[in-house]
Amino acid sequence: MNYTEEQRRIIAHPGGHARVGAVAGSGKTTTMIGRVGHLLRQGVAADKVLVLMFNRSAREAFASSMATGLADLQRPLPEVRTFHALGLRLVESFTRRRALPAYRLETAGHSLERLARQAVVEALKEEQEGWPSPEEVEEFLTFLDLVKGAAGQPTEVLARLGLPSRYSYFPRAFAIFEEARCRLGLRFYADLIHEPLLAMQADPTLAAWVGDRVDHIIVDEYQDINEAQQLLLKIVAGSRAQVMVVGDVDQCIYEWRGARPEYITDRFQIDFPQPSDYLLSHTFRYGHALSLAANHLIAHNPRRDGRLCLSSPGTPATAITLLAEPALAGAAAGQGKQRPGQHPLPGVVKEWLAKGRSLGEAAVLVRLFAQAVPVELALLQAGIPYRLVGNTTVFECPEIVALLGYLQLAAGLPIGGEDLARRGATVRAMLSQPHLGVKREQLEEMAEAIARDPRSAARFIELGAGPDLPPFQRRRLAETAGSWQRLVGLGADLPAGKLLAKIVDILGLYEFYQSFAATAAAAGNRIKTCQALIAFASAEGLGADGLLARLDQLRREGEGEEAAERLLITSVHRAKGLEWPLVILPGLEEGSFPFHGEDEGRIKQFEDERRLFYVAMTRAIESLVLLHPADARLREHLAAGGCSYPGPPHRASRFLFECNAGVSARLGAVLETPPASDCRVDGGEDPALARRYVQAVGNAIEVFSRDGGDEGRGGGGGKGGKGGRGGRGGREAARGRGRTGSEGGGYGEGGDSEDAGDDGIGSAGNSRGDGQPPASAGRVLKAQEMTVGMEVWHESFGRGTVLQVLDPRQGRVKVDFAGHGTAILLAAYARLRGC
Repeated sequence: MNYTEEQRRIIAHPGGHARVGAVAGSGKTTTMIGRVGHLLRQGVAADKVLVLMFNRSAREAFASSMATGLADLQRPLPEVRTFHALGLRLVESFTRRRALPAYRLETAGHSLERLARQAVVEALKEEQEGWPSPEEVEEFLTFLDLVKGAAGQPTEVLARLGLPSRYSYFPRAFAIFEEARCRLGLRFYADLIHEPLLAMQADPTLAAWVGDRVDHIIVDEYQDINEAQQLLLKIVAGSRAQVMVVGDVDQCIYEWRGARPEYITDRFQIDFPQPSDYLLSHTFRYGHALSLAANHLIAHNPRRDGRLCLSSPGTPATAITLLAEPALAGAAAGQGKQRPGQHPLPGVVKEWLAKGRSLGEAAVLVRLFAQAVPVELALLQAGIPYRLVGNTTVFECPEIVALLGYLQLAAGLPIGGEDLARRGATVRAMLSQPHLGVKREQLEEMAEAIARDPRSAARFIELGAGPDLPPFQRRRLAETAGSWQRLVGLGADLPAGKLLAKIVDILGLYEFYQSFAATAAAAGNRIKTCQALIAFASAEGLGADGLLARLDQLRREGEGEEAAERLLITSVHRAKGLEWPLVILPGLEEGSFPFHGEDEGRIKQFEDERRLFYVAMTRAIESLVLLHPADARLREHLAAGGCSYPGPPHRASRFLFECNAGVSARLGAVLETPPASDCRVDGGEDPALARRYVQAVGNAIEVFSRDGGDEGRGGGGGKGGKGGRGGRGGREAARGRGRTGSEGGGYGEGGDSEDAGDDGIGSAGNSRGDGQPPASAGRVLKAQEMTVGMEVWHESFGRGTVLQVLDPRQGRVKVDFAGHGTAILLAAYARLRGC
C-alpha cells in the first residue's frame, strides 16, 4: 500500500493518545486499517484492540475492508463494534451480574412511538388542556433520545433546546415514559448506552470492572460523539488504553442529536490528556476549485481548528456550476405568474447523460425534503426516473395529499377520487392539517364518515364537538367546520394555483404549521412543500380538474416501467460519508439553506448549517451544480471576488456568497494546469486564504488583491467586476470556464444578457441591484410609516408593494417585488425607501 507522508505518521504513531483531523475524502479508512495492521505487526493481540464506529453500515464496511487489506497477516483481526453494540454487551453483562434488570430489547419502532404517545397524553392531562399532534409526539421522541444521549437531567435538556413554552411538560412526560417502560420491562436502542452508563456512575466497581480491558481504542467519526458516548469511551479506556480518534470538526452535523464541535476541538484533550495531533489534510476526492470553495465557506466558522482542505496532486478537476432557478413571483401567496423558463435540473441531468454518464453516478441532495417537491415534479415532466430516499414521494406527502383534497372540495370534485380507501386517506390528511386536536379514534371515525359522504363534511366535523370536549377544542372544531363550508364550491372556474392559495389563506394553514410545529425547521419544511405545489400549479396554468389529471398522469408515468437506473434524491444528512461524480444542490435560498425563520434578526449563529453545506459540497467528485434563485447581487459579488455575506436581504443563500466560487474557479483552473511561466491570479477582495492555499500546495502562483493597486494588471475593476487590462476580469472572471462537466473548475451562471432580465431580476424602475435608487425614491422608511399598498424600493429587489405590516413594533413587513416574489423583511435591515 502506498501511503502519503501524513498517513505514514499516523500509522506509526509511537504511543499515547492521538487526535486525527481528517478532511472529506482523505483516505481515513485506509489510514485506520494501516494503523490496525501496524499494531498487530508490533505484537499487539487482536483482542486488545477495539475499533468503534457510529452505525452498522460503517462497521460492516470497515470490517470488510480491514479483512481484505490485512489478509496477508493471516491472523485474527480486532473486533469492530458500534457504540450501541458495545452498550448491548455491557447490558448483557450487567444483567448477569444483577446490576441491571433483565428487560427485553424492543426493536419495533411502533412500540416506542405508542409508549411515547401515551406518556405525552398523560402529561398533557396533568399540566394543561389539549391533545398531542403527531408532530408533538415526534418531537418528544427526539427529546427522549437527547436526554439519554446527554446523560443529564430532562429539565436541563429542555432549557438547552429552547423549545416553545407549550412543551414545558416534556420532562414530566419523560418521567411517565420511563415508569411505563420499566413497568413493561422494555429497553430501546437509546437505553443500551444510557442504562449501563447510569449503572456505572452509581457503582464505581462496575466501571472499574469494565475499564482497562484493551490497550488500544480507535474511534471513527469522532465529531459525531455525544456526552453519553464520550463518558462510556472514557470508562472503557480506563487508565490503560491509548485512544486514537479520527474525525473532522467541519463535518459535525448532528448538534441536534447531542454532538458538538467542542468534543473534538477541546474536550478530547481534557478527558485524554496530552494527545498527539495529526492531520489528513489532502483529499483524493475533488479538485482545487472545490477545495478552495469549501475552505472559503468553512473559514467563517469560529469553532474549528483553522486547517485547510487541500486537493492531493493528481486529483481530477471538479467543475462548480451556479444556475438560477426560475423565479416565481408571489408563488407563495398564489400571486403573479411564473417567469418564463424551466427548472434547470432536468437539463443538467440530460447533459450528463449525453456525455455517456449514468444516473447512478449522480445525486440530488436537499436540506429540507420540501425542496425535493419541485425537483420531483420537474423530473417527472422530463421523464427522468428517480428514487427518493428518506421521505415520502410527492404523491404520498401528507401536505400535498391534504392540499389536493381541499382543491377537490373547493372545485366540487370527489375528494380522493372513487376509491374509498384512497378517499379515507385523503380525508385523514385533511383533518390533520390543520389538526383538530381530538383523539385519534374520534378523528378516524370522522374521516370514515366524511369519506362516505363528503358533502356533509362540515356537519360531521360539527357533530364531533360534543359537550365532553373542552371549550377550546369545541371552538376549533366549529372554526374548522366553517372553513370547510366556505371551501365547498369556492372556485371551480379559478386557475388551480390561485385556488390553492385561497385555500391556504382560508384554512390559515401556514399559521397552523408555525404555531404547532415543534421547531421552525419543521414548520418551514411543511410551508415550503405547500408553496412548491402552488408554484407548480401556477406554472401549469390549469384548472383544478386539469391539474389533478396532470398530476395523476405524472404519477402513473413515474410508476410505470421499472428503469434500470434512477437518479437519487436524498437529504444532505443521509449523504454524509458518501460521494458521487455529479452532485446537484437545489433550492439554495436564504431561509432554506441555511434554514432559519422569518425573523433573521434573532439568528446569531449559522455554524451548524454551514457545516452541513460544507458536507453537501464535498460529496462531489467531478461536478458540483448549485441551483439558486436569481439574485443580481450574487452575480456582482462573484465577479468582484467577494467571500463574505453582504448582509440581508438576499434571495440566494449566504453560503453562495461565502464560498467565493468565482475566485475558487479561476485559481483552481490555474492550479490544475500550471502555466509555463510566472502567473498572477486575481484573489478578489480578500486573497489571504487563497494565498495560504497556494503556499500549502507548494505552488509559486502569485495571488494579488484588487484592492492593492493591481487592478490595471489584469484583475480588478472593483465591485462592478469590469476587469482590467490583460486579465480575466468582469463577467468572464465570474464565469470561469464553463458549466456542468466543463473542463477545470468552471463557474457558470444562468442567463447571458448584460442586464439581469434573463435571471428574473428586471422589473419596473431600478431593480438591477446596483445600489442606486431611482429618482422617485425617497428617504428610508420606518416600519410604522408603511401601509398596505405603499410602493417601496429595495437596493437588491427593486420596486415592491407592501402587502402586510406584520409587526410594526419589531419592524416586520411583507413586500411583493415584481420578478422576485414576496419577502418578509426587517425594516431596520432592509432600508426600504418610499417611491
